[in-house]
Amino acid sequence: MRDHLCIEEKCRKGIEYHKEFIEENREEIKSLEEDIENGIQRYPKDNQSIIEGTYLASFRYEMEDIRAKYSLGEDVNTIEEDFHYAIDNLEHIGTREVGYLDLLWMVSLGILLETDKKNLERLSKLVVKENMNDSVIDFLLCASDIGWTKISNVYFEENPYAKTREIIELAQTDKKAASKRMQAYMEKEWLKGHYDYGWKNAHKEPGYVGFWSFETAALAKILELDDASLINHNRYPYDLAHYKNAMKFKPISMSKYSNEDDIEEVEEGQEGIDNNPSLEKMIPIKWHAFVNELIHDYKIMDDRSFYEKYKQSIGLGQIWFLFEEYEEENKRKNLLGTLIVFAMTEKEFILQLDYKDDLEDYYPSMKNHWKHTDTKLVQFMLDNDQSYYALVPVDGAIEEVYEVIIKDVK
Repeated sequence: MRDHLCIEEKCRKGIEYHKEFIEENREEIKSLEEDIENGIQRYPKDNQSIIEGTYLASFRYEMEDIRAKYSLGEDVNTIEEDFHYAIDNLEHIGTREVGYLDLLWMVSLGILLETDKKNLERLSKLVVKENMNDSVIDFLLCASDIGWTKISNVYFEENPYAKTREIIELAQTDKKAASKRMQAYMEKEWLKGHYDYGWKNAHKEPGYVGFWSFETAALAKILELDDASLINHNRYPYDLAHYKNAMKFKPISMSKYSNEDDIEEVEEGQEGIDNNPSLEKMIPIKWHAFVNELIHDYKIMDDRSFYEKYKQSIGLGQIWFLFEEYEEENKRKNLLGTLIVFAMTEKEFILQLDYKDDLEDYYPSMKNHWKHTDTKLVQFMLDNDQSYYALVPVDGAIEEVYEVIIKDVK
């Protein structure tokens, strides 16, 4: 076992189940393709859409099996077939989205397994199709010497992945220092950077198969870093990093990609919250127009119209499952501050924690939306068992958002 938090029996049962499921999927796809050829439509959804969804489901199972087999301590060569099937599945998902982590891990696995460069080229086309603008993926593809020529200064997930740039830059002049930085990254930052994915307590949930930083191992392989200190780390795939040693990588100088040229985050809508200008001090510009519209709608719309409009966009339907529940809660028309907090939580500006969660575990991974501005942590005091936090400008905080009181934390 490489990850002793996994339950071996459940992992193996999961792999067997997936094997059967994937085989059934292949038969279903074959049948649906025959239906398309013969002009037969057996389901309400069109055949092609079902086929694409089935390919995506198979891909998810292949990826889970790769993690499970590695966690169980299987020989690395046992996951190569899953990897190849995973690429095949990805190429047939149509317009469906696969997600950042899956693409990052697939590119990283291609490097660690030293797959044929044609497979990495196939993955690069999928990165383009998904419009995945990310510095880590770019660096991995550039170093693979497949003709990829750009490295963005943007990180699809800034925390923790922006920290990998420090490792890469150090490796240009001091590999020993880069190795130490990589060790600190894996031991203190990588997992915490994914707490918002629910990884902290994932090992307590059914179906846990382990989480591995394939991309860190790929960076270590490319940069020729000493990773001996991570040989027993239960998130660093050491055996994969040393599986083969024949692939040659293209030297990349990060000095060509200066941080001074960082692409600023695109602002959405117009600056200004005319319906409550004081909120401009604590809500980033990119959400001004949204919040301004929310305030306007709350004041002029009837309850049902407002509920239907924002049922999905700010998650009203998850808080009040029925309109009648929302109507009862809003009978005094004193929910606007609470709704703004819910909206900004949905937009991932505000961090929501359960009463059992420890703020110190999540604070380092909070995204700062205020570039070049000193910030402080504040808490929004809502009347429920959840806690709500955000980083706001030190000199721009206000004491309340309508009925919601705001308190300084640190």
